[in-house]
Amino acid sequence: MLRFRYKALRAATALVLGIGLTTPIAAPAANAAAGQPGPIQLQNALLTAADLPKGYLPHASSSTRLVSNVASDTNICDHKIPQSHVNLATTSFIRVPGPMMFETLSETGPSAARAIVAAIATAPRLCRNVHNVRGSAIAGNLHLSANLHLTALRVPRLGDASAALAFTVRPAGLNTTVQGKLISVARGSVTVTILLLNTPRNDQRELNLIATTAVRKLDRVL
Repeated sequence: MLRFRYKALRAATALVLGIGLTTPIAAPAANAAAGQPGPIQLQNALLTAADLPKGYLPHASSSTRLVSNVASDTNICDHKIPQSHVNLATTSFIRVPGPMMFETLSETGPSAARAIVAAIATAPRLCRNVHNVRGSAIAGNLHLSANLHLTALRVPRLGDASAALAFTVRPAGLNTTVQGKLISVARGSVTVTILLLNTPRNDQRELNLIATTAVRKLDRVL
């Protein structure tokens, strides 16, 4: 599995370029194990337009699964924690003009959920700047070079653990910059991930609001 810095870069760049990149995910089991949410429960816990701030509309995106890889990966900045395939549910929304929002609910298990949050928290310190050149894993897929910059964000106390970061992607040769924010929350055996693209750089209120709403809805459904 690609490390976080490359996968985050690949996901954000793919969204801007409109590249339909997907990663195979194992088919979830029909019945959830005791105490673990199954695919139907996760799907029911996803946010809808009615749960979001005014103006968001459902948006089918070919990059949703790619974004979900970041949400369920604990292999960040050279830290490896083994993890098997997980049940997950994803959705995406867009507000025109304005941000795109992606939500992923991953049934990772309690330990992995906390590990994912810990990895998000430490990534801006361990790999703040990534200069991607041709010949790397990401360049081989996108046929381009790009730079990724990570910044830590303060995050409200949500679930059992939570962390957030902001990222900026600058694809080489393209006159564009992608700015985004990501928050990860461990709640029981589930990892809640909210990703916003093209939001105001210094305004985190909407990210916090959406994440809080997502965790509360997960608690209601499960």
